[in-house]
Amino acid sequence: MIHMIVPMADMESRVLAFRQKFYDAGERVISGSYKLDQDHYTYLDWLTILERNRSRETANPKFGVSDTFLAENDAGELVGIINIRYDLTPFYLDSGHIGYSVVPDQRRKGYATEMLRSALELAKQHGMDEVKVVCLADNAASKGTILRCGGQLLRSFESGNGQKEEFRICLSSSKGALE
Repeated sequence: MIHMIVPMADMESRVLAFRQKFYDAGERVISGSYKLDQDHYTYLDWLTILERNRSRETANPKFGVSDTFLAENDAGELVGIINIRYDLTPFYLDSGHIGYSVVPDQRRKGYATEMLRSALELAKQHGMDEVKVVCLADNAASKGTILRCGGQLLRSFESGNGQKEEFRICLSSSKGALE
């Protein structure tokens, strides 16, 4: 079981240790972290960006309104991060509405599926009827997560970092999804 939590100032050491786990595994990109993996931002800078992203008045129009959450397991460990983009701006057309990562030592425990299901509920509460989620075509774990959450393949396409697949997940009961 996971709990979705909003990153807070008093969590800095925990969040930076979480980020370091990705780095220690040789992963410099943390999908769904909304710039946590960009070392030129301080932790407080990152929190400020996340706060601004929550409001249409303060969000960068290039990126749109979004929420970023950390996933904490029952043992109190940070196991994942997820970003929900409520506006699919041109910048995110090939990235989708939701990006997420699970820390390497906590993968294959069902956390990504729980995180995505929670994000889908939030998207639905924000009035969205469907979301698009994108993964690398050879990322079987992410593809499995998306399919378990009702994903339907829309397209495959070439990207700067490889072949990707885009899935649609319908959120309204009339389209056969989350209910």
